[in-house]
Amino acid sequence: MKFSSYALFFVACTLCADENPMMASLNDDMLQATQLANETNQNIDYQPFILSVWEQKELFSFGAKTLKDALMLIPGVDMTGDTMNNRTPVIRGSNPLAYGQTKLAIDGIVVNDRTFDSYNAYLDFPIELIQRIEVVRGSGSFIEGVNGYSGTINVITYAKEEKSGDNGSIFGSFGNDSARQAGFFYTRRTPNWKLSSDLFYQTQDALSPISVTDAYGNTGFAPLGSTQLGLGATYSYGDFSLKGRLNRFESGSAFGNVYALPNMDGTQSFPSWYIEGEYRHPLSENLSIDLKAGIMEDGWESDSRALPPGTYSGITYPVGFWGFYKLKSRSVYEKVSTTYTGIENHKITAGYTHKFEKVISLSAITTETVNNGTNLVDYSNSAPFLDKNAAQRHTDEFYLGDTIELSDQLALSLNVGATKTSNISFHSYKRAALVFQPYRQHILKFMVGDAYRLPSWQEMYTLNNPARIGNPDLEPEHAVSYETQYLYKPTADASMGINLFYIHNTEQITSNTADHTFQNVGERNILGFETEFREKIGEDDNVAFSYSYISGETIKGNVTTDYLPFASQHMLKAALSYALAPEWKVGLIGRYSSIKERRPNDNRSATDAFTTADIVLGWENYQGFYVQGAIKNLADEVYSYPSPPSTYQDDYPVEGRTYWVRTGWKF
Repeated sequence: MKFSSYALFFVACTLCADENPMMASLNDDMLQATQLANETNQNIDYQPFILSVWEQKELFSFGAKTLKDALMLIPGVDMTGDTMNNRTPVIRGSNPLAYGQTKLAIDGIVVNDRTFDSYNAYLDFPIELIQRIEVVRGSGSFIEGVNGYSGTINVITYAKEEKSGDNGSIFGSFGNDSARQAGFFYTRRTPNWKLSSDLFYQTQDALSPISVTDAYGNTGFAPLGSTQLGLGATYSYGDFSLKGRLNRFESGSAFGNVYALPNMDGTQSFPSWYIEGEYRHPLSENLSIDLKAGIMEDGWESDSRALPPGTYSGITYPVGFWGFYKLKSRSVYEKVSTTYTGIENHKITAGYTHKFEKVISLSAITTETVNNGTNLVDYSNSAPFLDKNAAQRHTDEFYLGDTIELSDQLALSLNVGATKTSNISFHSYKRAALVFQPYRQHILKFMVGDAYRLPSWQEMYTLNNPARIGNPDLEPEHAVSYETQYLYKPTADASMGINLFYIHNTEQITSNTADHTFQNVGERNILGFETEFREKIGEDDNVAFSYSYISGETIKGNVTTDYLPFASQHMLKAALSYALAPEWKVGLIGRYSSIKERRPNDNRSATDAFTTADIVLGWENYQGFYVQGAIKNLADEVYSYPSPPSTYQDDYPVEGRTYWVRTGWKF
């Protein structure tokens, strides 16, 4: 039985224990809960996680235009990046300078790349294509068999929507920095099969909101523009489905990959595509099987001037140092899982995945690395930027889970898993969660988890790069977490929660300040809490509020600090949408992020606190036509990602005031 089914069963039993006058509302409550479970395949309040779910309608009303905008509404979630503006969400301050702390899945397929273990290329995914997002904060995952380290994000597109008839949307937008966007999705349904497709293109020419000074004293603006082309398709027939996606994300070279400002027209690309086939079939009343097989390719390409003209490390480059790099990786995988409900009050899941990942092509053409070098030379074999031959691995993953209904008021979730790769020792993860509902309006959760994150290609195999050096002997990062949540549900449309957590991170991967080699030297102890409130007021009005607090200590080698470098101790988020008239709605959004302290050996002042306010005004009629405009960051505050020591003199400024107007037709 799924936790959604448990929720329905549990609510019914709890109400039956109350006095008879409450029975009058039971049928209505059951019908509403059943409809929610059927439409979304889950009831979020009863899940054994600290879980946030946002529907597209809410995200629209609060002016979210991209997946990144949506994530910034989630309690405890911040954003950071590096010199390449490789953006990554940070949950609860867990190792902000690394990637892969969280996993992103689109319709259940994890899209983190192999090069960085990042999903920067998907953060500008349009909200118009998203039916809802599900964000787990903490270890574990809402997706079976996915090992989340500090959190997981599952994006549900309209290809997964279960309804009758055909439907779709056409949309477009424009904004500052020559921003333009156009796209559509369409789903065709028949009694036997369904075909969904989507396509979008978007571009913008942004620069850093203020000028910056790099590690070599060069001053200027960093190119942060981007162009993205995305195409997705899903076909299902009976128990069989086939889904695929192509994503081509190209951006400016940002702050460079060797801590120097690149040329203004320098670019980097993160191309990716995948195809997955699935066969899901019930073998009996209590046993079902799910078979999956897929292939995924992703990579990184960079064409830019990495260093301006001058002399660096004793080598003179009269026209600068130019680099033209290409890297492509491939992953082929097979998965099998089963679900068994033949034991009373149990739902048992088990699965196995085999995956083979490999760098399949690499090219490195740079300026000749000798005195007075001006010619371009192919160093793909003699001095590659990554050890291509070593960057491959076979991975076997196992997992086993059981959801147990101990009583009408109590449920237990147990999960264990293990990973063995061809170049990293055996590692396991474990998670247990207890969900208790003593009364109809009150829910308590107690959770403990032990998770890990495998190092990426960049962390293990980078070569011949003065800014980062790989370490093939790295071990996975580990996190042990203890969480508890109290949820109060005064009505079906309102919830208020308090979350307490303690996280012990070990073997964290950081770059050594002296020689920039990646090492397992970081350790963090994080203690914090989150308060959150959400309510739907009437048909069209929504309010959301959250406050997050973290504190703790960081241990790196022999140095211990009583704070958490590069993490905001306080974060405050608030959003309100209000219907001015049946077709008109206004949204107000505010966000505060406190200062971010430096490492102990960094004498610079802390990264500035950030406060922003947005306003959104929209019109939509009953026929599905809409127009919406937004001004983001009204006060034009500069939002910056923290820079590590010996990189840039200041931080990486990435965000100022912006505006956009979007329109479309939902049919």
